[in-house]
Amino acid sequence: MKTLILLLLLQPLSTWARVRTVEVKKDQIVTVRTALGVATIIQVPDRPNSLVVGDQSAFKVEYLDQAITIKPLHGSARSNLYIYTDYGRFNVQLVSGPEISADYVIYLESPQEKVKSSAIGWRNYRNHLKNEVLVFETKRLANTVDGVLLIEFEVRSEVREKFRPDWLWLTQSGITRPIHSLALSGQDLGGGRSIKGVMQVLKSDASTAEPLRIELRRKKTSYLTIPKGAAWK
Repeated sequence: MKTLILLLLLQPLSTWARVRTVEVKKDQIVTVRTALGVATIIQVPDRPNSLVVGDQSAFKVEYLDQAITIKPLHGSARSNLYIYTDYGRFNVQLVSGPEISADYVIYLESPQEKVKSSAIGWRNYRNHLKNEVLVFETKRLANTVDGVLLIEFEVRSEVREKFRPDWLWLTQSGITRPIHSLALSGQDLGGGRSIKGVMQVLKSDASTAEPLRIELRRKKTSYLTIPKGAAWK
């Protein structure tokens, strides 16, 4: 009887050792350990509304209410992952290894309480350009309280090709504006594969009195325009 009680007490210890809570500071990168045959759950404070996976061929990522599940597709899988919620972005490094060291559940928490004014209010903004067989389409826009414009987009192609980030340019009245950050889910296009991404533009790097022009420069240049009223809320 004593042995049975001891086993019942010890059983949860190995399980709870796989459950971690991480208080995430701004721009901190959190390492999440995965393993073949294990579905790791990442729980965030708010419902995730956008995910960007660095290598889509390395991990299977799915939504699960206020969480996401992560499964490696091969034993040496590694990738970065951006989780966007209404209140910010979480930066994650995914690594795979032995099952004994895998995380089962990770709770990502913000050190500060949610403040309504800090919420990222995504709004739909559909526009697209076509450059030969390649289509670039904006999906949503958002503005953060610290002056960052987020542009969520998708890239598709009718043929198999590798997308190059240096094809994308941002201009206003013919003047090049810097793209502060560009997160892509991959680079391979065609064969039913598309790329999802998020572009960040600093308000301090652009003129809020002018529209933004996203250019796709390949053999020819195609562009779409985001009106100033849509870009800067």
